[in-house]
Amino acid sequence: MKKRVYEKIAAAVSAAVLAVTAMAPFTVETSAAELTGLTANEITSQMVIGWNLGNTLDCKDTGLSYYTSPERFATAWGQPAPNAGMFAAVQEEGFNTVRIPTTWYEHIQWDASSQMYLINDSWMDYVKQTVDYAYDRGMFVILNMHHENFINVSQFTDSTYQDASKKMTDIWTQIAEEFAEYDQHLIFEGMNEPRQTGLGGSVEWGSGDNNSRAYINKLNAVFVDTVRKQGSEENQERLLMIPGYVASYEKDALNGIQIPANAGNVAISVHAYAPYFFTMATDSYANHNFPGKSGYGEDYEYALTNLFNNLKTVSKQKNAPIIIGEFGASDFNNTTSRVNWAKSYLTKAKAAGIPCVLWDNNIVGRSDGEAHGYLNRSSNTWYSQSVPVLNAMMEAVGTSTGSTTPDPTTPQTDAPAQPTGSVFDNVTVGSDWVQLYLEEAGENIAVWGNTPLPGWEGYMDGSYDFVMVYDSSTKPELVVQGKDDSWNRIASSDASNTPNVKKFTYEDIKKVIGSMTTDQIHNIFISATEGGMTAYAVYAVPKASAETTAPAETTKAASETTTSETTTTETTTTTATSAATTTTTSTTAAPAPETTTTTTSTTTETSSAPTQPAEQSTETAEEVKGDVNEDGSLGVVDVLTLRKYLMGNDVKVSEQADVNKDGSINIFDLALLKKLVLSSK
Repeated sequence: MKKRVYEKIAAAVSAAVLAVTAMAPFTVETSAAELTGLTANEITSQMVIGWNLGNTLDCKDTGLSYYTSPERFATAWGQPAPNAGMFAAVQEEGFNTVRIPTTWYEHIQWDASSQMYLINDSWMDYVKQTVDYAYDRGMFVILNMHHENFINVSQFTDSTYQDASKKMTDIWTQIAEEFAEYDQHLIFEGMNEPRQTGLGGSVEWGSGDNNSRAYINKLNAVFVDTVRKQGSEENQERLLMIPGYVASYEKDALNGIQIPANAGNVAISVHAYAPYFFTMATDSYANHNFPGKSGYGEDYEYALTNLFNNLKTVSKQKNAPIIIGEFGASDFNNTTSRVNWAKSYLTKAKAAGIPCVLWDNNIVGRSDGEAHGYLNRSSNTWYSQSVPVLNAMMEAVGTSTGSTTPDPTTPQTDAPAQPTGSVFDNVTVGSDWVQLYLEEAGENIAVWGNTPLPGWEGYMDGSYDFVMVYDSSTKPELVVQGKDDSWNRIASSDASNTPNVKKFTYEDIKKVIGSMTTDQIHNIFISATEGGMTAYAVYAVPKASAETTAPAETTKAASETTTSETTTTETTTTTATSAATTTTTSTTAAPAPETTTTTTSTTTETSSAPTQPAEQSTETAEEVKGDVNEDGSLGVVDVLTLRKYLMGNDVKVSEQADVNKDGSINIFDLALLKKLVLSSK
């Protein structure tokens, strides 16, 4: 059977949650129109705007062996493993195209029997799974060869060409076979930025010369011929992207491109971080204000106009559309200028009929020209400083689904796991907590030393606190670095004395930084004070979290000292907050917003405990909306049950799981259910 695009209504996924497939009788699977019979220009006309999964499958020089698990390769540069939630977030933001940079050379071995370089099966499966995350959502997907050590060599020679030609033939033969029945939503890109690396920077990043351009043209022909020879109808009409020297947008490099004979659907691949002295440069000629001019006097608006005029001319001359496979502007704390640049860049690109794919390496807080972070992949929400830029992009290309504000409340793709180790004995990680930092073996921080806290940007709006797990004889701190280079030490007001755990409330932070806004914060650090410490984890915890920050079971004495609005004893009969539920033997402690919730050892359910009550009255006049587990009540247990169901665990759910009554059970129901539970408390 052909691989077609499926829109699984029951598996619709919100911006930050793992894609899931609901079970009968609620699953409604509909086949989207198969994309076939289109020309290259017709395909690119549908590619509105794209996003790169940078620094993930393209990791190189990892030092890992051929037999290492694919996920270790994908996370070798510190990025989270790709998951369906990332692509759901990207699509919901307005992107309809995804580029998946992929490096292959560390995943091939010579096979004497077949006389081929064979791709590790596990790696191929992992790449296919990542492609499917986007392809199954009806998105365009660009799959390429990226940082290949046999393509980017010190100097192009006959010997290096023979090596590159053989490996390209073998690798693309296997890729073409693996994806033989994927329709025109899947696009292959033969090479990334082919270049000579050993002749100096001006040669490596220049326009190439006649010999180097001819060399790349021959490799482009190898790529096109290999894919077309595979034989499937889909590969015969597949759009293939080919670059010039280093994928340059300079005239000489573009004019030197030769479209292979009988190539079929081909597009020219270009990378354009332009104007360079605005987007990436850090030298004395850089100017990160837009509109503006570089230190050389180049007017930025004129440079962009000239760029797209040249690209239109080349496209017409070569009779091939152009795709800008990478573009972006590094964050130099110049959000307003980046907004202006995005509007100008993409307005001109749209007028020229050129789709652009945003480079996103999930890096923020650096000043070296490589801060191209947009999606916080730890939470699958958008970094606050990227949101105005993304909105400008979507406005320019005519997509109205861009964010207006960061969405830190969007659930993660998966509930964070409960780490092991004795330091975690005093904290129960909630299903709605967001893991920002985790070193299960611990990171040693010297006296007055610190380490950056990643991903904090989306959780500084007053609805989250921060919980730190650490080991030290002295109290840890957070340090907020302002963009004015001020350093602000944040002490915790948590007086619970819970071993190895400190909560830093939003109020703790605001007490020190005052009127400083998120946009004025450069970074936040985990910091030791007068004594060294070992840092293990930091979580962003919703103030309305239904989870506990203490062990599930503690002593009676601990329970009696917990701050609570309700006086409790072991024999108190308490009416739970969930509808129509009465607990007869529970001790309930309703927590104040900033105190640790604890329960006695005889407790069977609190208003936030994810356990079933020992006894309950189930006499209800009608079904309780959101009663997923059919216990006659609405509570956290229902949220946990639905979450497990959506993640594929073997649990049963009632028809009440379809909270929004749209005929399918999916993550939208989970989001609505959480709101219902919170509003009932």
